[in-house]
Amino acid sequence: MKQANELIIKIEGMRCGGCAKRVENALGAFKEVKNVKVSLEEKQAIVILKKEIDPNVIKETIDNLGFNVTEIK
Repeated sequence: MKQANELIIKIEGMRCGGCAKRVENALGAFKEVKNVKVSLEEKQAIVILKKEIDPNVIKETIDNLGFNVTEIK
């Protein structure tokens, strides 16, 4: 079940563990982020937030890595 402080981000274009690690490191660098778990198999990142962050900032960060965010919920 999704928590109030949790974002589930669907990501297309990750092809290896290195891709997933790049996304994990980039999202983990935000001060608002408490924890990140990226699943290559499920094509998603689960982000636990310490405080609210603009989802567009997350999308732009992932897009700038060369991947495509298809959904943030």
